[in-house]
Amino acid sequence: MTNFNIYSSKFGQSTDDLPEGEVNLYLTNERIQAVIDSNTYNVEPRISIEPTLSTQFGKSNTRYNGEEWITEPVTDTYTVTRASTATYVDAAGRIRTAAVNKPRYTFNPETGERLGSLVEEQRTNLVSWSEDFDNATWTKTRASITPNVIVALDGNLTGDKLVEDSSTNTAHHVNRTFSATSGTTYTLTIYAKAAERSILVIAFATQFPANSFANFNLLTRAITAGGGLVSSSVTSMGNGWYRCSITSTASSTATATIVHYLNNGSSILYTGDGISGIYIWGTQLEASSTPSPYTPTQATSVTRASDAVSRVLGDEFNPSEGSFYIEYTPNKLTGVGAILGTNSDNTNLILHGDDSAGFGIDTRTVSGGVLTYSSPLITRLDAPSFKILSVLEQGRQKLFINGDKVVDAPNTVTSYQPISEILILRRANGVVETGICKDFRYYPRALSESECLALTKL
Repeated sequence: MTNFNIYSSKFGQSTDDLPEGEVNLYLTNERIQAVIDSNTYNVEPRISIEPTLSTQFGKSNTRYNGEEWITEPVTDTYTVTRASTATYVDAAGRIRTAAVNKPRYTFNPETGERLGSLVEEQRTNLVSWSEDFDNATWTKTRASITPNVIVALDGNLTGDKLVEDSSTNTAHHVNRTFSATSGTTYTLTIYAKAAERSILVIAFATQFPANSFANFNLLTRAITAGGGLVSSSVTSMGNGWYRCSITSTASSTATATIVHYLNNGSSILYTGDGISGIYIWGTQLEASSTPSPYTPTQATSVTRASDAVSRVLGDEFNPSEGSFYIEYTPNKLTGVGAILGTNSDNTNLILHGDDSAGFGIDTRTVSGGVLTYSSPLITRLDAPSFKILSVLEQGRQKLFINGDKVVDAPNTVTSYQPISEILILRRANGVVETGICKDFRYYPRALSESECLALTKL
């Protein structure tokens, strides 16, 4: 008989804090849910021991103090190092700025769900005056900018409006140039909201393959992309705002142009009425194949430093056996790095990520500074997020991913090299696996197979 703990996906209460009432249990996709007075709660398998480390960035405890519910994060002590400020999305869907060396707990902008802690590589917004489209660095062609007419996603009256003029049968747009390097992949993003016009077109106009553009319908989320793009995407930010993104690879080293066009519903070539337009805010241009959270700029480009999230291990570490669990959503695998790394040499990785063949995961161990075991690289392209558990035992290594046992193999280790620090989504040489960490736990023994399968089940 399996024992279960109850926790709330809505409130996060402990069992003792759950409201009184009739309890109905349901089995759904091999998970159990409890319905108490019409509120639905997840039921999580109970592990036979408590983790000695538990940093659950994506969850919170909610307790009742006699007057109101108080929500507190479920975390152990950990350290965040980042040499710059950086942005994140709060529970209300607004873009906020975290101070230097402060964590970024980010939320789903539509649902308000707490996703976890952002951990990112260094990125640069190459576009100056990213919110000031009325600045002279932005060329207005048969269009004008009405500045600061709508509350933007940072909660301030900084949103501009791109307005068409009355020119006949031609394009209405705002654009600017940047220095492109041949073979470099760039990602261009902008936040936009429908006004009189509801279709925005963003494009790389020169030094890129033909048709490096996409039409974004800001009412339906539909995207019509040209053949010159590597990818395109749209993300709802709530309250009618969307983040539109295109990615393409430069074909020449020269001055290139980025353009934001208005579309009247059928074409970018039309006769304007002099008053219609779209709200825009926060353009970002990055030398990368994926967009990262917004970095505002003024007169110059701005670089956001990489994140380092770590947790020191003391007596918690067991050199004979242990189980390392992480739940995270990847954004971009940066070369070869660690999903869970350690303070030891660069090969001492508990969970290893590799982008050489898409997205791969393996588990490794080191004894005395020598790599003694590395499992086959497991390619997992079938899920947007991952629950991963690496189990280390004397003479055996196991790896569980999203409810499947994918590695079960012997190794020669009888005592594991001491680990004094865990690095979350980072390896000791500084390479970051950009993503959102929701949960990290360390158990000082090898969990049973049934526990491993239950803990990693999506």
